[in-house]
Amino acid sequence: MILPGSNRLYSGAAANRSVVAHPQSQQAASLPLVLASGSPRRRELLSALGARFTLVVTDAEESDEPPPPELAAALPPAPVPLHDNPALRAWRKARAAAERAPDAVVLGADTIVVLDGAVLNKPADAPEARAMLRRLSGRAHTVYTGLCLLRPDGPPKLEIVASEVVFRPLDEAEIEAYVATGEPLDKAGAYGLQGLGGGFVREVRGSYTAVVGFPLPAAHGLLTAGGIAGLDDPTTTYRRWLQSQGKEPLPWPPTLP
Repeated sequence: MILPGSNRLYSGAAANRSVVAHPQSQQAASLPLVLASGSPRRRELLSALGARFTLVVTDAEESDEPPPPELAAALPPAPVPLHDNPALRAWRKARAAAERAPDAVVLGADTIVVLDGAVLNKPADAPEARAMLRRLSGRAHTVYTGLCLLRPDGPPKLEIVASEVVFRPLDEAEIEAYVATGEPLDKAGAYGLQGLGGGFVREVRGSYTAVVGFPLPAAHGLLTAGGIAGLDDPTTTYRRWLQSQGKEPLPWPPTLP
C-alpha cells in the first residue's frame, strides 16, 4: 500500500518483494517489526535471520535538521562530521518510519565509506563513480554501518559497526567496465561487496555483513534486546546467506559475520 508523502510501506508477500516470513520464527506478535530501509540486501539479511517485517522507505537520512541534544550525546562515535554519523542517519530513517508505524519496533540502518577522512557517499554519476574507484584502488578504507532500533516505549538503541576493506589495484579498463554495469551508481563508495564489486576486494577485516550494510550480529543483538524473539543465529545465517550467493568466507584474515 502507498502512504502519503515519500514514505512507502511494503508488506513482503503483498508487494511481491523478497521479504519472506521465516517458518520457524516465534517473533512476538504484540509489536510488529518495521525495517526503515529500501536496501534489497538489508531486506535479504533481515529475512534470513527469520524475522517477519514490513518496510517503510524514506529519504529522511538526507535531513540537515540538528538532532536533539540527548540523542547527539548518545551517538556512538565516528570519525566524520555529525551529520554523516551513520547511527544518526539510521535514527533519522527509523524516526520517520516510526511516525508511519507508531506501534511497531523499527530498525533503521545506514552505511558510509570513509577514505582519508572523507565520506564517499553514493556517486552522483558515472564520472564520480570512476573517481571514487580510482581513489579506493590498492588501498584500505573503512566502512561504517549504523543501526538504530526504536520502540514505542523506550529510548533509541544505537550502534555502529566498523570494518576495514582492502582493495587490490584496479586498472582503468576494470573501472570502466564496472561502472558501465551500473552497479556502482547506487552504492556508497561506488562498489557493492556482494556483487561484481566484490572482485575488487582483497580483504575484509571485521564484519562482512557490515560492509554489505546490515551487520548480522549487531542487528540480532538490537532486535533481541528490543523484544523480537525467535531469530536465527547470526553466524549460521551469515554462512547460509553466503552460500546462497555462491560465495565463501574470505579466508585471511578470518572475516566475521
